[in-house]
Amino acid sequence: MAQNHEPWEIAKNLSPKRHRILMSIRTRGGTVQKSLITQDTELDSSLINHHLREMMAQNLVDRTDTGPDGKVPQEGYTYQIADIGRDVLSEAQERYELTPIEERAVRRRFDDLEARVEKLEQENEQLRSILYDPHEKYDTLDEWVEAIRDNVLLLQEQWQNQDQG
Repeated sequence: MAQNHEPWEIAKNLSPKRHRILMSIRTRGGTVQKSLITQDTELDSSLINHHLREMMAQNLVDRTDTGPDGKVPQEGYTYQIADIGRDVLSEAQERYELTPIEERAVRRRFDDLEARVEKLEQENEQLRSILYDPHEKYDTLDEWVEAIRDNVLLLQEQWQNQDQG
């Protein structure tokens, strides 16, 4: 993207990954080592390198240090959010309601809840199959109730065996 774009234009096309990287830098005070960006965003290191290079070309972030002879410092490069990067983040949040850090936490909770619901549904289905087999025909209601009692006793026995095992 050209450097002469307005912050709102850049924010409009800001990818979620780049937004997460900018948020990581800003949340840690505006200057941070790449290893902490990796930790915050949970993105692959090489992917972060790619995005940081692109964002440096857009003047959204600056690299603030180099090692001897221009090599990578042992602890890794440190990056600083530039003024335009701060403006882009503000525009992204105000105009486009981008908040990936919070969104990621909500997504994780939602996924956990979905997994729990799925597990409960499976357990419910297992209980139904134990308590009532729709393929069986009972001549009377008493026979059906007796079969359910038998199945409940069997289920209790299995549960006790699992507890002891």
